[in-house]
Amino acid sequence: MQIQDIWDLLERSLFSKPSRGTNARPVFNLYKETNLKIEQADGAKIRRANLYNYLVSFLEPPSVLIVGEAPGWRGCRFSGVPFTSESQLQSASLPFTGNPSSLRPKPYREASATIFWRVMAAYHPRFLVWNCVPFHLYRPGEPLSNRRPSNREIARYLPFLAHLISLLQPRRVAAVGRCAQWALNSISIPALPLRHPSHGGAVEFEQGIHKIFKS
Repeated sequence: MQIQDIWDLLERSLFSKPSRGTNARPVFNLYKETNLKIEQADGAKIRRANLYNYLVSFLEPPSVLIVGEAPGWRGCRFSGVPFTSESQLQSASLPFTGNPSSLRPKPYREASATIFWRVMAAYHPRFLVWNCVPFHLYRPGEPLSNRRPSNREIARYLPFLAHLISLLQPRRVAAVGRCAQWALNSISIPALPLRHPSHGGAVEFEQGIHKIFKS
């Protein structure tokens, strides 16, 4: 994996793009936009730096791509890294570091991010994690909330996902949840299904991950 190629793709296709949300289905580009009510003035810059730190932590090309749904407000929304909370970035528990972008005195923590890295830390740098929808989807008037993406919203980012996969050339691709599975099916990428680690799915997620890496 060429880090610069991935970074160039991000800058060209995500960092500078408008969110394209609507009043009924708002979308927040966490790598370009800021909400001064809940985050630091340079929040977007912080999140880009955190994502860069994650990418340069790879000492070898990852052979597995894990695709999730979309940034959660307690996790990637403020950290910039999928399935990662800003609290984890400062905990020295990850193979990379970063800084919080929120205004919260105590950095946000996310249950699914905690479970994810508890299982996945041993497999770094053999995998890369990304979301089929790279921006934060939230309910109208509630920036600290999550909502499920529509098929149209997922489809909007399929060209980026396809381009990312073409650059990575992973041996295996895994989908965390039905949205990610739908996205990968839509671009004809065979994907191994994984249970989402939240809402009681921790054990099944861990079993699925071990199966992928031990087979």
